[in-house]
Amino acid sequence: MGQLIACAANEGILLAADSRTEFFGAGGEEHFIAVERLIPVGAHAVLASAGAVEGHDLCRDFAEFAKDEGLTDIDALMEAAMPFFTGRYDEVMRKMCEKLPVDPLHNMYLVLAGYAAKHPEHPARLFIIWNRPKPPKIEFNQVTNIFTLPRRLGLEFKLSQLLAKKAPLAEIAGVAQEAMQKLANQDGYIGPPFHYLTITAEGVKKV
Repeated sequence: MGQLIACAANEGILLAADSRTEFFGAGGEEHFIAVERLIPVGAHAVLASAGAVEGHDLCRDFAEFAKDEGLTDIDALMEAAMPFFTGRYDEVMRKMCEKLPVDPLHNMYLVLAGYAAKHPEHPARLFIIWNRPKPPKIEFNQVTNIFTLPRRLGLEFKLSQLLAKKAPLAEIAGVAQEAMQKLANQDGYIGPPFHYLTITAEGVKKV
């Protein structure tokens, strides 16, 4: 599944992800590949994937779609995301069914994060997009500040403490980096290279 970490502060958003993704061959054998889960969408938004490997391709497709349509505002991106992913997810599932039976637990999770300068009271936005296999449906929810997948409650608590004391993004990034390395040492499904991005009024930057 890999690991995603998202934390929204007043200064901006910190996103962290590993790159190890598993997929299964026609015979059911497990393989691992490296994918870049964090995909910039314009100057002030990032789309991240976790779960099924197909989510990574959908992220890249949406980034191209947003570029072609001239979508940059996080609210406009979110409005376009739901019909886009609903249509594309149905298409992906049909193609998968042509190759092999689809796992009923085939789960896809996406995080759309963006900085909206026009909302100075709460510029950092986090949206979680996921599929519900039965019946097939794409759903979303806005997250206030923190999201980890798989859930890491200890890390979420530590990040909430940093937000409470208004820690800078640099400090939040340092905690995320330390946590990611620790998780990789404990879980063979999490692996390098690790990627860290911030989204602020200045745009998307690597940490």
